[in-house]
Amino acid sequence: MPILPGLLERYPGLSISVDFDDRVVDLVRDGYDLGLRGGHIRDSALVSRSVCQLNTVLVASTGYLSRHGVPGKVEDLQHHRLVARRFLSGAVDAWSFQTADGSITTLDPTDSAVLTLSAPETLIEAACNGIGVAQVAVHLAWEHLVAERLKVVLHRQHHPGSYEMVIQYPHRALIAPRVRVVVEYLLEAFAANSTLHVPLEALAEHAGIAAESELTRL
Repeated sequence: MPILPGLLERYPGLSISVDFDDRVVDLVRDGYDLGLRGGHIRDSALVSRSVCQLNTVLVASTGYLSRHGVPGKVEDLQHHRLVARRFLSGAVDAWSFQTADGSITTLDPTDSAVLTLSAPETLIEAACNGIGVAQVAVHLAWEHLVAERLKVVLHRQHHPGSYEMVIQYPHRALIAPRVRVVVEYLLEAFAANSTLHVPLEALAEHAGIAAESELTRL
């Protein structure tokens, strides 16, 4: 939404209709010129323009960590209150961790979840309100980390995942001018949005106390 006013100002002849929907749609069948998609992007006959990686991070509020302690290892999470995300498909967003030998292990947060939500923005709100530990997108958490409302948990062990954001549109020999200018404007605007491109190493300075001590030892 914050990008649309500038787009309409640059191209006053445009008339834009936007659907905000988490369901997977068929762009061609349903008559869409383009789609902005996030997640595990499947190969398709669509043209995909990469926007950014959607890295995830484990966070909890400073108040929660002061009451319940900071987990120092993955096994500690079984003693914590977790906030899980369930996609509209019914699948639960698993939490991934990198082991010492480089392999990846996963954890189903619903085993210790006190709250399960579907919208990613609500996970941020739940974490800020001290409900528990949540896995959230870095770009949604960043302002809260900078403001010290949230702290990073298990930074060195947590794997950021392989989600990405792309702009997709049907593969045609000639792209309509209205679609071309919108795609290029969106790519330009998203590239200038620093919260979408926070380097993972920048998260270390926002780690909880136990994680910071671990970083020092390492």
